Amino acid sequence: MASYKPDYGKLFQCSDVYSTRPFKAGIEADFDYSCALLRGDVKPSEPLEVRHMRGTHAPSLAIHTGFSLLLHDSIIEAFIQKHITGWDSFRITLYGKSDEIIPNYSGISITGRCNPLDYYRSEIVYKEYPGGISPRFKGNYFKDDIWDGTDMFMDNPDERGYTLHMYVSNRVKVIFDNNKIKNLQLTKLTETETDVANISPERTP
Repeated sequence: MASYKPDYGKLFQCSDVYSTRPFKAGIEADFDYSCALLRGDVKPSEPLEVRHMRGTHAPSLAIHTGFSLLLHDSIIEAFIQKHITGWDSFRITLYGKSDEIIPNYSGISITGRCNPLDYYRSEIVYKEYPGGISPRFKGNYFKDDIWDGTDMFMDNPDERGYTLHMYVSNRVKVIFDNNKIKNLQLTKLTETETDVANISPERTP
């Protein structure tokens, strides 16, 4: 893949917020298919059913399913107008809290790629919790700084497979901010923190 020098301070990890209040929905598919869908390795020929799981009646313009994002047509139109790269859409039927159909949403696969994370470049920080002190990796950096330059991207697999981290550029963050999307967590890659215990020993320094 083509390689661009990443500016880690202007790239963000996109994750779910830890709150039970926002509208949450789940795609009716198994784990392996959901992973492949998120990474753009499959594209369904028919609309996938997505159902409300918890939270409010009214969905945000962006919904995190635990795998793929669901985006309202207005956000997708903004992506198209701003020439956002590294994504593809797939059709869904979104059901609300009372099993009503909520129109104008699509699922998003992420087709952009970067190299796997290089934890040797991360800083070790220590956080104190009620149960004791825990070491954490601070900062996400790609091996050899390899990134294809897209606005939405995920890591390529290494010999141990791949993670499900989603990354976005500042251009995507601006669109989310302008539309007052609060139920996605966007963290600068220089500021991300990962519990060392959550990383397999093969991936740690």
